[in-house]
Amino acid sequence: MRQRKRDQLLVKLIGIILINAFHATIVFLLIAYPIGLYYMRNETVLDPRTSNLIFLSVTFLAIFVFIVGFSLMTRKTMRKITYLSNEIEQIANGDLGRTVKVEGRDELASLGDSVNRMSRQLQELFEKERAYEAERNQLFSNLSHDLRTPLTSIRGYVQLLQNERKLSETEQSHFNVLNEKTAQLEQLLDQLMDVNRLYSSQVTLSRHRLNGSLLTMQLVHELRPLFEEAGHELKLDVQPDLYIDADQQQLIRVFQNLMSNALKYATPGSPIKLTLMQEDGAILWRLCNKTTPETIASIDHLFDRTYRVDTSRGETPGDGLGLSIARQIMLLHDGTLTAQSMSESHICFTACFVRADKKSI
Repeated sequence: MRQRKRDQLLVKLIGIILINAFHATIVFLLIAYPIGLYYMRNETVLDPRTSNLIFLSVTFLAIFVFIVGFSLMTRKTMRKITYLSNEIEQIANGDLGRTVKVEGRDELASLGDSVNRMSRQLQELFEKERAYEAERNQLFSNLSHDLRTPLTSIRGYVQLLQNERKLSETEQSHFNVLNEKTAQLEQLLDQLMDVNRLYSSQVTLSRHRLNGSLLTMQLVHELRPLFEEAGHELKLDVQPDLYIDADQQQLIRVFQNLMSNALKYATPGSPIKLTLMQEDGAILWRLCNKTTPETIASIDHLFDRTYRVDTSRGETPGDGLGLSIARQIMLLHDGTLTAQSMSESHICFTACFVRADKKSI
């Protein structure tokens, strides 16, 4: 069926071309023949320049007639194509379920039917995805509540056992492990709920004009001892007075997550470079460090939720949610967070913000 419609459209196009070529030929003959007959009757011999000029003029007129005729005969088809293009653009911009008017039985009508089916299917998939997201968010909420209650009981009983009698050094060590693991589970639940809120747009940002340079230097001052303790030299290249329109608490969280990630996965003893600069009207906050080949190989998955490089390494703390949370916060700020391999052993994380107008409040 589709092959027949394609053949019909091709035959129609060839027919239009032939008809207009015939019209152009008739125009050429109607003009050229009288001119040639006139000069023959007067036995006038034209010089080559005049002859060529007349021939080119008549040919140009014939071509003009062909173009005008072809345009008029294909005008309706071109309007259909333009209409379909505009409608598809609207669908691509998010107007799912939008349908186009279908006229005729040619290939363009078949394309319109395909566009309508695609639009309806996209709307159905979007509605299913939205229902899935709502169900998943509710599952997260219920799971957090159901797990937090027994964890609170476990923590209470652990403290009760610790207070009942004097513990030996071995017993105290065991209880310390229990307390530590319970705290980790509670922190993981908090992280999961944060992810749930961020991805469901339940977070309301309190955005203000912030001095990103000053905020970065404050965080560096607070975290530098941790980097020095781990043997990392923190190299800074921070341009002064770069302003960002952002939620301060969420922005601090992004920077802390990125710096914490570098602290965990940077090659031991290697330098870490932090850069803050303005480029093409944007503010780029970039953290670069040397890392393992496994991290470079996994660069496309670093922002996936719960993903961790080399999960068998139990000595590396974390829950795999930090980078995912950081990227989602950046998206809520109309910014981006990307990871790029600079070489086989170096990686850079770049947070890109729109530069805030210094005059705005």
